[in-house]
Amino acid sequence: MASNLNLKNKMESGLSKEILDTLKLCRDTAFESEYKIFLIGGVVRDLFLGREIVDVDVTVEGDAIRFCHILADKKLCKIVRVQNDLKTAKAVFPNNIEIDFASTRQEFYPRRGHLPVVVRIGCTLEEDVYRRDFTINSLALSLNEGSFGDVIDYVGGVDDLNNKLLKVLHDNSFNEDPSRIIRGLKFAARLDFHRDEHTRELQKVYIEKNLHDDISWSRIKSELKQTFSMNIARTYDMFLVNDTYKLVYGEKPDIKGLEIKNLIDNYSPEYPWLVYLGTVMKNQKIIEAFCFTRPEKKIFTDRDYLLNNNLSLINSNYDIYKFFDKRSVESILIYYLLTKRKEPLIYLEKLSKIRVELSGEELKNLGIEEGKKIGTLLDEILKKKLAGIIVTKADEQRFVRSQIK
Repeated sequence: MASNLNLKNKMESGLSKEILDTLKLCRDTAFESEYKIFLIGGVVRDLFLGREIVDVDVTVEGDAIRFCHILADKKLCKIVRVQNDLKTAKAVFPNNIEIDFASTRQEFYPRRGHLPVVVRIGCTLEEDVYRRDFTINSLALSLNEGSFGDVIDYVGGVDDLNNKLLKVLHDNSFNEDPSRIIRGLKFAARLDFHRDEHTRELQKVYIEKNLHDDISWSRIKSELKQTFSMNIARTYDMFLVNDTYKLVYGEKPDIKGLEIKNLIDNYSPEYPWLVYLGTVMKNQKIIEAFCFTRPEKKIFTDRDYLLNNNLSLINSNYDIYKFFDKRSVESILIYYLLTKRKEPLIYLEKLSKIRVELSGEELKNLGIEEGKKIGTLLDEILKKKLAGIIVTKADEQRFVRSQIK
């Protein structure tokens, strides 16, 4: 239903002039061609909250591709991508603004936790709203003549925004798509919102009943990656406290999110989200199901190597160096978090920066024969550098000459 709210002023302050001018062009074309178009979801939520708007999507009540062709025929835009099965299109306007246009649609989930199947394209806006995740993401904003900027709220999203509440639209929400559990964690951390009591209970029941054996792990992975890549400490704390970690059959460690965040800030790993996840995810079957890329999978392989091998025999910097050398930064950080040993940080802070400056070719020029002797000598130089006996490249050269004599 239409609310009494109008966000036209927020649109003028929260959207760039280029975006706003483009939306007004769309409004005029929609009026002439008898279409109804809307902003819906995250952009409306963020306008309401005064957050920065970067991407703008437009929902068309009807066929979005046909609407885009009307815009293109009037030389107002160029269509750059079309997805016929969902009736979506991307258009670029002369001011370089890109907008994704989506047709309203209805969906159902033939299998719990897997991708939905579209059953109807071009339904009413209200029917489209009810396929969404949370009430705060289900608000629409009219882009139509005579109601431009009017808020349309079928599910009480405005009240929930005011009360900083995350609330699902219906009781079957997590059964349909358990990745919404992770999405809720993401929004709670990013927006500083909390789940209402009923949504908390629905999540608890879903996780405790262990209904998620057969779900789309790729969707769970995608949401976890987005969530933990934000590097917000309280996200991890909520992940543990709310038992969300059980969704990936994880194990609960005694670690605080702030500790992980500080390590990521200090060491800038390439995959920060896997430092968070790697402290929890131990089930090899689930790790395989996530279909990690080769570099991502190496993080888990390295982590397991470090955890399963004996570090107690280490008694020198050289031993520490060899133990952690060639292991991913992420796996070393995970090892530190799980063991609280000092050696991983000694390696990252100091030892990993130590390198032999002489090359194999330079050793040959100094009179060392090719073969195993070069490798042995380079290793001996490394030992002495790690022990502080050799410091400079000149020291390395002197040592090599002493070995020749």
